[in-house]
Formats: sequence, structure tokens, C-alpha cells
Amino acid sequence: MDNENTFDKLPVEMISHIFEFLKLKHRKVASTVCWSWYHVSIQPRFLNKEVICLKYMNNMHDVLNIYTKSLRPYFAFRILGLEIKTEDDEDEDDVIDLTKKDCWDWVYTIWPLLASKVTYLEFFDTVKIRGGILPALLSVTQQLKVLKIRHVQYNYKKILHKVNRLQSLEELEIEYIHTFIHSEDDTKLLGVIPETLRKLCVKSLSNESKFIIKDLIKVIKFCSSHLQSLELFDVNMTYKVMKSMVNLNMNLKKFHLCIVNPIDCARLPEIISLLLKTQWPLVDLKLRANCFTYEHVFTITDTFKDLEKLSVSGRSERSFETLTGISGSSFETLSRLTKSIDSLTKLKSLYIGVER
Repeated sequence: MDNENTFDKLPVEMISHIFEFLKLKHRKVASTVCWSWYHVSIQPRFLNKEVICLKYMNNMHDVLNIYTKSLRPYFAFRILGLEIKTEDDEDEDDVIDLTKKDCWDWVYTIWPLLASKVTYLEFFDTVKIRGGILPALLSVTQQLKVLKIRHVQYNYKKILHKVNRLQSLEELEIEYIHTFIHSEDDTKLLGVIPETLRKLCVKSLSNESKFIIKDLIKVIKFCSSHLQSLELFDVNMTYKVMKSMVNLNMNLKKFHLCIVNPIDCARLPEIISLLLKTQWPLVDLKLRANCFTYEHVFTITDTFKDLEKLSVSGRSERSFETLTGISGSSFETLSRLTKSIDSLTKLKSLYIGVER
């Protein structure tokens, strides 16, 4: 029997290769067969694709307690639909009573046991962060590489200004943050961001979030020497943000910009002019607005010669007509566009039209 070639005698590298062909649900089943297969299943190549989703749970304490016994080298968590609050959300000096068994007790009891292994954390979909809960989470989660905060409601007075800078953070995404309290305090909402941040994505910030946008400009300047990817979607005051970046020595490879606000659309020629002055070494450029024209495309292709991906789009059929120059000189325009695109020798992906 010892001379038989059984599956468990295969090299770990070969078993890992076989696991790559399995879907996640099948890989989970395979990981329960034996310890050697389990260790293969928690290799970084597989964990990089897994995000543990915790949603609408009243037993977070018990669920997370299970993961404290896991041999996984790191975790990625997505938290959805939790309503976390204290008795008095408005009182900045709340003292949290840890003797109470409540929906937030896991933040102070179980989470610190997991925090050193958490590299990805996402809050999404009506999560209400109050009473210092988010600062408490981030204060002990110092190994974070990716932080995404989407559709989150928070108490502005208690947000992130008490949290140490997350020195390992590489990627930050913020989308539609709603505040309970509008304050004039100079609280540093984004003060957790390290200078070495590489990716920043900001979505859906209205005029009500002026204090966030003001802080955003400071953050971009702070991270300018390391930032490689910047995405701004439906961020009011786009012109002001762009103007603040013109003279920064940035090494941006990826820049996505979506303009929705009518005031910013009216200033699109100025925004494009600012973009052309940046001289960023872009390889991925995506622009979206209702007011682009062929001339904008020409100036972009003449400036950024190293582009591998280019997308210039409108949000309606009307903008498509403007963009494609359906008028008396459409043939000449299309001919010029073809030559302009041909000059981008590294181009691999191109889209010009209506965003679907």
C-alpha cells in the first residue's frame, strides 16, 4: 500500500493547481476533506478572491468568534445592513457600557482578536456607524490594505479624527456618505490615510459634503507622490479639485472622471484644459459627461500618447449625437478621429459613445 500513488501524495504545488479549477463552493467542500487540503485552500492565491459577507446579523459576536479559531493568514470582510448605535447618538461624550449584550459588543470584544489579520474591510448598504463604532474598529485594524465605505451614515463629530493613521492602507473608496450632523469643525474625515496611498475612489459627493471635498483636496496633495489611481464620480466642485492637482508632481497611471453636476459640465472646457496641463503618465483614462465633443477627444489623444485604455462617453443619446459630430462635417471629423486614435500605438481598449 505504501507504494501506491494516492492523491494525498501529490506535491502541494500540484494540488494547488488543481484547486484553481474549482469554483469557490466546490473549493470550500474540498477544504473539509483533510488538513492538507484545508491548508491549500487558505493560500493567498485563493483568499485574494474571497470576501466574507456579514449581513443583517444579530449574532455577529458568535459568528466572528468562529473566525478567531481559523488558520487563515488574513481576512476580507464586507459588512452590510447593520444598525449600530448607542442610546444617545448626539452626545459626544457617551461612555459605552461593555456589560450590556448589544449588537455592537463584538466591536470591543471579538473584533480586536481578528483585527491583526483583517486586510480588507468594506461597509456597505445603510450601515449606521454611530457612537464611535467606526473609530473603534479602525483603531485596532492597523493592517488594512483596502477600506471601502459605501452608503454609510455616521455621526460627523465622532468619525475618524481619533484614529491613528492606517500606514498599511493602499486603497480607499468612499461613496455617498450621509451625515447626521453638519458641523463647522475642522475634523479630518480622511485623516486615517497614509502618504503611501496608491488608489483613491470617491463617488457621489454632493454640495452637502463640502467639508469632505475640502478634505479630499488636502488628501490628494498629501498622497500625490504615491497615488497611481484616482477615480472621481459625481463629485461636485470638480473644477476646484482639478485645479488643486495641476501643479502636483503625480505619477497617475489611471484617472476616471464622471461629471454630473450642471455647473461642472458648464466648465468642462476648463476642466479638460487643466487635465492637459497635468502631464500625468496615464495608461487608463475614462471621462464621462453630457457635454463632450470631438475636439475634447482630439486634444486628449494628442496629449496622452501612452494610453492603453481610453473611454470618452456621454450619458444620453443627445450627448452621443454631439460627441459623434452628426452634422455637416461628420466625415471630416471621423477621418480626423481615426488618425488621432491611430497615433495611440499602445491602445488596447477604446470606447466612444453613450455609457450603457
